[in-house]
Amino acid sequence: MIENTELGSAVEIRGKGKAIDDYCKRVLSNKDVVSYILEKLVLDNKGYCGIKESNIVDESIPGARIEYDKLYEVKLPKTKIFVNIEAQSKENPGYPLINRAVYYVSRLIDRQKNKSEGFMKSRYGEMKEVYSIWIVMDMDVKKEEMIEVHTFPEKEDKTLMNIIMVYPLKEDSENEVIRFLHILFVSDMEPAKKKQILEEKYKIKMTRELEEAMDDMCSVIEYYERKTRVEALAEGIIKGEVNTMLKVIEKIEKKMNMSLEEAMDFLEIDEELKNKILDRVNRKKS
Repeated sequence: MIENTELGSAVEIRGKGKAIDDYCKRVLSNKDVVSYILEKLVLDNKGYCGIKESNIVDESIPGARIEYDKLYEVKLPKTKIFVNIEAQSKENPGYPLINRAVYYVSRLIDRQKNKSEGFMKSRYGEMKEVYSIWIVMDMDVKKEEMIEVHTFPEKEDKTLMNIIMVYPLKEDSENEVIRFLHILFVSDMEPAKKKQILEEKYKIKMTRELEEAMDDMCSVIEYYERKTRVEALAEGIIKGEVNTMLKVIEKIEKKMNMSLEEAMDFLEIDEELKNKILDRVNRKKS
């Protein structure tokens, strides 16, 4: 069982959100996965010469450190582009997600200034295109489009700043990349079945790291499902205990002419249960 493993301990300490975040980063470190995402969302089946993982930490602005989930430099035949990929569990984390994406592409433009991989001095014509891809695994409002693309400036030949919001929630989507990302990040399909589909249909090589990430994530999901069931059962027991005690207290109040507090003291009810009873009584009054 997961409770008796190092993974179970890590999940308890770091929380479900962090466990999912770690899983996403491990998956997005797989070159086959990244190549597939880039080919479908950015490169449009155009040839590229190579993909290199870049430093995810940007401290170029004092006091404004950011850390990307993943950042890649993609070499094309005549130039290069920079691609940031983010995995987000919620569309609304307390602020407009699109604003954060705008900030990220702005920083990716800014970090090119006077850098060998970017442009020097006033050679703004040599500025490289940047992309920020957001894989959002939940949304507040149902959207018509599962992929939203925002570009600036609006040109066909070269759009410097590109934001791609992907919502892979539809298992039977007609869009191949949506189905691919759904299997990786959303589906509760058995790991063995996932691996088979990824290998046979999407030609994703099952490295040890990717297999371990998928197995670990399955264990995390099972752990939280089981924990939720146990907590629900415990809550039901507590609720039943409160109802039973409240009936006893009401009888004592009536027969012995006691107040609620006096009846609870008489029954020597512990403080935690006493607070639950008071809360229930107050809710019934309101």
